[in-house]
Amino acid sequence: MLDTSAFAEGLLLGLGLFTSVGPKDAFVIRRAITGQYLLLIVLICAGSDALLIALGTGGLAALLNRYPMVLSVALWGGIGYLVCHGLVALRSAIRGHHEATTGDVRQRHTVVQTLLATSAVSLLNPYAWVDTVLVLGSITASKAVEARMPFTFGAVAASFAWFFALTYLAYACRWIFSRRVAWRALDGFVALMMFGIAGHLAMQSAQS
Repeated sequence: MLDTSAFAEGLLLGLGLFTSVGPKDAFVIRRAITGQYLLLIVLICAGSDALLIALGTGGLAALLNRYPMVLSVALWGGIGYLVCHGLVALRSAIRGHHEATTGDVRQRHTVVQTLLATSAVSLLNPYAWVDTVLVLGSITASKAVEARMPFTFGAVAASFAWFFALTYLAYACRWIFSRRVAWRALDGFVALMMFGIAGHLAMQSAQS
């Protein structure tokens, strides 16, 4: 029988972590506006969270805490990824190359391109590793054996609910991006977010 209290705890904690806008959320918004492969994006984003939570529960969180050098290398690699992502967004904001259309963009992405890009932003994002592997994974591993599975289900359900809502809400609001200035504002916001998160993580790493 499902432990509903553990499920609810995992659901609420997951919602608290996942609903803070980060690099993956910004990516989801950009891709959802195009209306391409929306369900695939939801499944990859939430599925990657489920995978990382499972890895954390399975002992990866304890392993990373035991070997801080490995954690540091992974963190700086993620910071580099965020900076590169921010530079691309900044270039788009400056150039303003997006066409003003009826809420869509002219560039089309293939299934493979969507799969690879969404997987990259999901698995190379250091914030995702912190939230899922280190936080949720560690908390899950600390619970009683019978409560671990429902707690994990709750956290995974929160991820699916958040990315489903974010993806389809962004698509519903795609009309806003019929103006080129809206695309430039979004790209500028994404660039600032990427640089800000990268700088925050770098300062935290330098202080530790």
